[in-house]
Amino acid sequence: MAAFSKYLTARNSSLAGAGFLLLCLLHRRRRALGLQGKKSGKPPLRNNEKEGKKERVMVDKLFFSRLTRILKIMVPRTFCKETGYLILIAVMLVSRTYCDVWMIQNGTLIESGIIGRSRKDFKRYLFNFIAAMPLISLVNNFLKFGLNELKLCFRVRLTKHLYEEYLQAFTYYKMGNLDNRIANPDQLLTQDVEKFCNSVVDLYSNLSKIIAKPLDSDGRP
Repeated sequence: MAAFSKYLTARNSSLAGAGFLLLCLLHRRRRALGLQGKKSGKPPLRNNEKEGKKERVMVDKLFFSRLTRILKIMVPRTFCKETGYLILIAVMLVSRTYCDVWMIQNGTLIESGIIGRSRKDFKRYLFNFIAAMPLISLVNNFLKFGLNELKLCFRVRLTKHLYEEYLQAFTYYKMGNLDNRIANPDQLLTQDVEKFCNSVVDLYSNLSKIIAKPLDSDGRP
């Protein structure tokens, strides 16, 4: 008892009393929340329920189904402005592939003229190179124009659709005040939509490059 009594000071007693009072207040608050949930007919949300269960993203049937729904929003019809830009990008990629093959062949011929000391061949192939530069620049600029316009069209259509759903039936109010599972919805509707549209266009461009790649083996399909 003597060893125990030396810890029973005024400071320790006040700390113990404050801790006990804090536990009582927390218990009363939790009990009040439980009674309120029973009255409303809904159990109180836990922290993990408020945040929502994070689903693991998998490339499966559900993923492709959701992606198809989004693509139908961005390209609503077969004959529309977006389809024209898709065709323009594909044609410009194939054209640039032919231009790259021609540039390699013409550069090799220029080097052959230099090595063979043929002034005539050197001048002819060098003139062909200079004459083809405006056409190659035009192809590259058309490709860049098509990519930028397609990104803009996708972003406009998808953002307009999402804002129509967001402002319908007080969805914005429910997301902002009653449900905190989706954080920063305004950022999702602006920056994340822009990043998604850019990624879709870049993916289409890369896939088109893979399809057009066999053309540069011999310079012919």
